[in-house]
Amino acid sequence: MVVDPLEVHLLDFPNIVIKGSELQLPFQACMKMEKFGDLILVRVDSILTTFVINFVPRRIESHPTSNGSVQSIRYTAFSRLILLLRGLHVNNEKAKIILHPDKSTITEPHFVWPTLTDEEWIKVEVAMKDLILADFGKRNSVNIASLTVSEIRDIILGQEIAAPSVQRQQMAELEKSTEAQSQITAVQTQTTNVHGDTIQTVTTTNYEQQVFSSKSDWRVRAISATHLPLRLQHIYVSSDDVKDDASSYTYVLPKNVLRAFITAADLRTQVAAYLYGVSPPDNKQVKEIKAVVWIPQRGSNNSIELPNQLPKDDFLLKDLEPLGWIKTQALEINHLSPTDVTTQAKLMADHPEWSSSSICLTASFTPGSVSLSAHCLTVAGFEWGRKNQDNSSSPPGFNPNMSEKVQLLLSDRILGMTLVPEGRVWNYGIGLTQMWSPNLSYSMTLDTPLLFWAEEHRPAAFLTFANLEQGEDSADVENSFA
Repeated sequence: MVVDPLEVHLLDFPNIVIKGSELQLPFQACMKMEKFGDLILVRVDSILTTFVINFVPRRIESHPTSNGSVQSIRYTAFSRLILLLRGLHVNNEKAKIILHPDKSTITEPHFVWPTLTDEEWIKVEVAMKDLILADFGKRNSVNIASLTVSEIRDIILGQEIAAPSVQRQQMAELEKSTEAQSQITAVQTQTTNVHGDTIQTVTTTNYEQQVFSSKSDWRVRAISATHLPLRLQHIYVSSDDVKDDASSYTYVLPKNVLRAFITAADLRTQVAAYLYGVSPPDNKQVKEIKAVVWIPQRGSNNSIELPNQLPKDDFLLKDLEPLGWIKTQALEINHLSPTDVTTQAKLMADHPEWSSSSICLTASFTPGSVSLSAHCLTVAGFEWGRKNQDNSSSPPGFNPNMSEKVQLLLSDRILGMTLVPEGRVWNYGIGLTQMWSPNLSYSMTLDTPLLFWAEEHRPAAFLTFANLEQGEDSADVENSFA
């Protein structure tokens, strides 16, 4: 009952796996005890009752010598409790006889177990262990004398262990597989890498013939990406340390274009788009984003490769000025990363229409939500970024103060549009890597962007299905239009 809520909270962390314990502690055996049964039958209302579990030897309980002795007493009490509950669970009647060997054995009103001396408790423990092992040997046809100490401990704790017959069967299967591996068989495999090159390999062992399965498999990531629209229910705009002076601008982002951008993104691989907008006639210090333009790109977990050509359209982008770009990232930071500073500085240096007020709007995928923040470059950031050639995470000379945070607002009163390349294909990072080039030419059209894991972005994954339809093993499909 505890595992299910944890799995719901960890949907955004596919690398974390929760497994239940294999131990089965028999706490339900407490309900078979007469003291608890009589209490349940007598009471007609709720009551909180406290019992003393009298396991600790009185001579040690009254005179503890050191921390070590107290710790050993606790361990002994826990082991004795598990042993007694397991015995009651296995055979209730025999366990009661062991606990009350004669009429002189009494149980005080505030105690759960009978009052016994240390020597009597040792005899009870031995008898309970024999009772549990005899039941296990009878159920599995096992000679209990052949059990090891670790197996006896696992049986008492309730861990499922395989019977010797099952173990012998598994050992026989392992020996057969070893014999099969001793006969060397060469297998030639032909594969194609991401660049389209054909690679032929020859393997001689089963280990080499296994197909590599990564924890970041595209199927798991594609399923995780379908949960992105749920994050739009919790959008946070970072407004701490915002640059506030007379010359600063306030950027207004329509919610409809943000929704389209987040839905088409991926949790790990970064995606980007250009922002175009205009200032309202009554306030030149406000920039309303009117269009989010998707361009061909090839992204990774830490950076994005963008084409050298800016989007152009005489009709759709008429009277709109470039305001910057928007990108996704897996972690939220309070400043622009060195890669983002370099990318924006080079865009501003290569394209004069990008002014010094151009922004980089980051959408960070925080757990269960999306955090937005907008930054513009300082003069020092621009000068460092356009000269930087180091693409590592910590290049020399970088300073977090090379970017300044600007005011960003979300609005549902104004609407924006999304532009995509003709053909709607924009993601060249998963299945179209060999077709990517920074000098790629493209033209824009008004449409909704394809999802990151759309079929058009990974055609190689569907070649197998196409070959099956054309081969002799293809399924018979009824033609409804014949």
